[in-house]
Amino acid sequence: MRRILVTSASGANGDGYGALLSFSAGGELAGPFSDDPRVTDPRGMSLSPAGDLVYVTSGDDRVLALDKNGNVTMDSGRIEGLDGGGGTFAPDGRYCVTLRRRGTILALPPRLDTEGEPLLPDGAVPFPRGFGFGVGGQLYLSSGIGPTGKVTTPSSRSTATADSAIPGWSATPS
Repeated sequence: MRRILVTSASGANGDGYGALLSFSAGGELAGPFSDDPRVTDPRGMSLSPAGDLVYVTSGDDRVLALDKNGNVTMDSGRIEGLDGGGGTFAPDGRYCVTLRRRGTILALPPRLDTEGEPLLPDGAVPFPRGFGFGVGGQLYLSSGIGPTGKVTTPSSRSTATADSAIPGWSATPS
């Protein structure tokens, strides 16, 4: 069965669902994708490279991997101060997630069995909003806060490219 998954934030920034919602390929709401209590205030999700797991950052400072039936198969455990945003897989196979308060990106092993390590120093990008990797492994990231320290509007957001903790990588604005 083909389905579309959508993260639905809860609280002040969301509509109160705080769940991964499942929709049919035709767009009809099928309900929550998972009833696992660890899926709270989800903020980002990504399909594993093999296509068999959905990784999601949970509002209770953890990263989860769910199978096609919505069962949690891996759990990073609570990572103090994670405040995770979006996530995606790096070219080297690690699952990377933005650490919004720390202003960096955390790289976790795909099995979520260790703490992981920052790709960039803390504060490298104020309030990271999104990121991705280029074909050559370049890291592209954007910030929700401009050089003045104020939250930016969508039309004025800056995007920077950076190469992470892989030897020889550096950050450069674009």
